[in-house]
Amino acid sequence: MNMILQSLRQSFEALLRFRMFLLIFLLPVVAVVGLFLLFVIYWQEWSAGLTALFAGMSVVQWIESWSGLQELSLWFSMAFLILVFIPLVYLTSVLLISVLVMPLVVKWVGDSDFKYLEKKRGGSFLGSLWNTLVGTVVFVVVFIATLPLWLVPGFQIGLPLLLTSWLNKKVFLYDVLQDFATQEERVCIAKAQSLPLYGMGCLLGFLSYIPLAFFFVPVLSALSYTYFGLNALAALRKGES
Repeated sequence: MNMILQSLRQSFEALLRFRMFLLIFLLPVVAVVGLFLLFVIYWQEWSAGLTALFAGMSVVQWIESWSGLQELSLWFSMAFLILVFIPLVYLTSVLLISVLVMPLVVKWVGDSDFKYLEKKRGGSFLGSLWNTLVGTVVFVVVFIATLPLWLVPGFQIGLPLLLTSWLNKKVFLYDVLQDFATQEERVCIAKAQSLPLYGMGCLLGFLSYIPLAFFFVPVLSALSYTYFGLNALAALRKGES
């Protein structure tokens, strides 16, 4: 818990630096605007398809007959599209930041706060791309497979939080440590710090549901995982010495 708080504090301090501040809105705005236009263009088509899908579900039909509510399938489809928007924005922002921003973030943080850490280069840019691609595919497949569980109250928030936490851990940790750590050190940190990494991921994912917070949460996540990963690497090497 101490390392999570330390990493978050360092991340908020880093956001006050002008160069970092410029990154807060750029890519998240691109993701939000792009997906918003996509949703506006296809809203009617997607809403009609989802309404037909929900209308054919026996559980929805039972709720309608039991409660007497009309057009419940339409309300379900609208709620689903609204709820799915934030995870999609977050996923798009994470992908853009992983490819375009993380190298800059890691370099700036490393040069300013971790000059003493030796770079052992246990990863590569191609390895980062492959890791991000695998993480994205798994995220999308599991996200789609668990959509029926969204009918259970609370799962609409809980499942995306767990999935985004897993995606953050898989994508950002590799990006942070690919230059600084050996492969063995990266695997060791991923295992030893698994629970704190998931905890920090859930906390950051939850912040995305605060209105307008998703404009800065992806960059805050990148910074938080950068500080967490490099702090963990420094602690690991200190323990080894």
